[in-house]
Amino acid sequence: MKISIDTERSQTAALSPEAFAALLADTAAVLALFPKLRKLTDLGGGRFLLELKPMGSRVANIAHEVAFAAGFRVDAHRGELTWTPVPGQGNAAINGLLRFSGTGNGTHFSLRVHGELDAVPVPLLYRPVAPAFIRGKFTALLDIFLERLAEAAAQPRAAETKAARPSRARPRAA
Repeated sequence: MKISIDTERSQTAALSPEAFAALLADTAAVLALFPKLRKLTDLGGGRFLLELKPMGSRVANIAHEVAFAAGFRVDAHRGELTWTPVPGQGNAAINGLLRFSGTGNGTHFSLRVHGELDAVPVPLLYRPVAPAFIRGKFTALLDIFLERLAEAAAQPRAAETKAARPSRARPRAA
C-alpha cells in the first residue's frame, strides 16, 4: 500500500540564524538527530540514505522500515535546507524544506515534508485507517526531530555563555 505524507511543523531555537545555518551545514550531524534512525549512509555529493527502524503497530500487525535517499542543500542566504529524493533508493520518496529566520529570541524554523511511502504492508482489515495512522506516526517522528534540532541548536549557545563567564577560581598562593 502507498501512503502519502504531507505535513508542516515548526519550532523556535535560541540561536542566531547565522549560527543555525552553520549547524545545518553539518548535514550528517543534523540527520543523525532523526528518531528511529537505524543507519545513515553518506552517498556523496550531499546525498544521504536514511534507514529507519520499524514503525507501526503490533496490534494491527503493521511494521514498516522506511528507507529513503535524498540530496540535501543548505542555502544560508535564503534561510533554507532543502532535500529532494534520489531515484531508485529505498522504499520512500520524500521532499522537504526547512525554512528558518530570525526572531527576537533566536531562530524560528518550519519544516514541510511531502512524499510517499511505498509498499507499506497493511492487512486488508486495517487498510481504511492505515494512512491516517502511519501519517500520525511519521508526524510524531518529525516533532521529535524538531525538538532535538532545537536542543542541538541551544547547546553551542550554552557553551559560548559558559566560556564567556569569568572564572571564579581563586589565584593560588606562590
